[in-house]
Amino acid sequence: MANRERLLKTLMDLIRIDSPTGEEDAMDQEVTARLQALGFTVHHDSFNNVIAKLDGVGEPVLLSAHLDTVEPGRGIKPVLHGDTLRSDGTTILGGDCKAGVSIILEGITSVLESGAQHLPVEVAFSRAEEGGLVGVHHMDFGRLSAKRGVVFDAEGGVNRITVAAPSQNVVKAYIQGRAAHAGLEPEKGISAVLIAAHILTQLPLGRIDSETTSNIGRIEGGLKRNIIPETAYMDGEIRSRDQSKLNQYTQQFREVFDRVAALYPEAKVSLEIENTYYSFNVDASHPTVGMISRALADAGLKPQLEGSGGGSDANVFFENGIAALPVGIGVRAFHTKEETVIIPEVLEGAEVCQRIIQGL
Repeated sequence: MANRERLLKTLMDLIRIDSPTGEEDAMDQEVTARLQALGFTVHHDSFNNVIAKLDGVGEPVLLSAHLDTVEPGRGIKPVLHGDTLRSDGTTILGGDCKAGVSIILEGITSVLESGAQHLPVEVAFSRAEEGGLVGVHHMDFGRLSAKRGVVFDAEGGVNRITVAAPSQNVVKAYIQGRAAHAGLEPEKGISAVLIAAHILTQLPLGRIDSETTSNIGRIEGGLKRNIIPETAYMDGEIRSRDQSKLNQYTQQFREVFDRVAALYPEAKVSLEIENTYYSFNVDASHPTVGMISRALADAGLKPQLEGSGGGSDANVFFENGIAALPVGIGVRAFHTKEETVIIPEVLEGAEVCQRIIQGL
């Protein structure tokens, strides 16, 4: 059985290691040492993702989580209140995804401690997940043989299984206007910010339907209050679990940009739309759902199948032939200073992970 005190200590130790995106070396060293101590053969691919293997009997299973955290995530001070772990309020907690890493390490440790027969285990700890799934996009999939797995990186308890997630198109636009003195000769200028605003008022934004969203999350432009802004930059996204809808709204974005650009012939509007990951969608009959559901049932838990509006490393695993589904890791309020970890739920995660490894 999973050991609560050992699990809690692992989690606290990992949380105290600074690992914002792009600075995962210390976390890498820690998890590499722990995996090697458990008997794993550990490799690093060209992006320095951690890929580790342990022999067993039967069909291999992949266990995955990511090593990086969002900002503000330096000098985190975890504070335990009963069964709830929080930061001191000045930073995120880093439960996303260190609770996931801890669940995997404790699940493996529990199986090996019991001496029970287990499946071949492959562990993939990715870098730069929070930067846009960068690490998994650069992962050496030739080192992985598993065709099924679990990504420990979702909100809520381990019984929450994400069975559908969207594709994402990233939208970037650069607008070139013309600078002029705002007080002396504003009529000689072309405001790039005004063009951006004109575009914004015509884009379909926010919750479009139950499986489709879009957003412009960042706008930059101008230099000083007394200069007509010469340049502007827009950064956004379109997501949908339905590829035809993603294509439809992507085309709408292009049409809006083209239409507004035509109104400002002396300006230049450049639009880039690029896919960053593709959707997946499975049902209750899928073998990976069955594998996780059996482990949950053995732990006395009922599976809850859900669709998500967010992407994860699981999207890229699916693209590469590995049906790895995200499950909850006992964390709430990802990416905020209010982030919390519910310790009993993390413990349940480790117990379910143990059962998955044993092939129950």
